[in-house]
Amino acid sequence: MGIIKINVEDGVERSFREIAMKKFGYSKGSLSTAAEDAFIYWLNKEADIQEIRSNVGRNPVESMRGILKHVKKTSVELQEDLGKIWSEEAVK
Repeated sequence: MGIIKINVEDGVERSFREIAMKKFGYSKGSLSTAAEDAFIYWLNKEADIQEIRSNVGRNPVESMRGILKHVKKTSVELQEDLGKIWSEEAVK
């Protein structure tokens, strides 16, 4: 297991700690779990961007194929989530 030491602004650290502990609990390892999730999310996002850039000039439909392969939800679940987000924003 690797160790990465990073410096972030105080506000970012405070928010990260708060959300990580709410999601993963107030026990040992919750920050590491949240950080690993964040790294994986970022790596997947960057890999998708690189794949899109490598497909520039090709069939646009084919270049989008597989871009959400890391998403574990179905299309119906994603649509429901989006509807909830839009509803919440409309109420605000």
